Amino acid sequence: PAVPTADQYQYYWGTSQDVFKRVLISVACLVVFSLLYNRTQENSPNSFSGLLMFVCAGLGGLYWMLGPVASAIRRNVKLRRFSHAAFWQAQVLDVYLSEEVLSKQESINDRGRLEVIHNTESFFNLELGDSPRDAYGRAGFVTTVRVPMQRQYNRIKPKQTVCMLLLSNDPNFNRISKITSDAYMPQFNLWISDYPYLRRDVFTDLTRYMFSRGKPIIEVNRD
Repeated sequence: PAVPTADQYQYYWGTSQDVFKRVLISVACLVVFSLLYNRTQENSPNSFSGLLMFVCAGLGGLYWMLGPVASAIRRNVKLRRFSHAAFWQAQVLDVYLSEEVLSKQESINDRGRLEVIHNTESFFNLELGDSPRDAYGRAGFVTTVRVPMQRQYNRIKPKQTVCMLLLSNDPNFNRISKITSDAYMPQFNLWISDYPYLRRDVFTDLTRYMFSRGKPIIEVNRD
């Protein structure tokens, strides 16, 4: 969406620490641009520079609230640059877990030995392919969705159906440029996602409509 959704705004709202950082930035911007505005008014009242400083002070003061909106817009624009999107009905080929080291801390214990502590996060990997497969059992286009692990993902098994969007600048989709991390499983009404790219209410309605047609949605050829 061109305008960030509530889910996207909430995603970038962050923790209380993130909010506190944005508040500090807002206060700093408000103070700096207010001082510049006052100085500009003293030197040249009613000038364009004064108006600009006034606007910057107002926007800076609202950064704590508008920051998540700007972040969501920047992320959405990366997908909106593609000229074509396709609804893809895929099949789960495999599921597996992986771990990623997010940070590393080193410290010296009481015995003078170096201790290294790794902060890791578990990720859920969902390998998807075309459904149905061709006459030789090949899945055609295959991709992997990787998102932070959540407990509700434990119910996902191979051969289940997943729906998502494929993005491309090729109208025939012979080359897939991008996939969204939003994967929807209609049988569970479950979203597998990191960042909520889509208007989920609209995509859910679209899924119902496409399935009501009673035929495969799209098959993608491997480039």
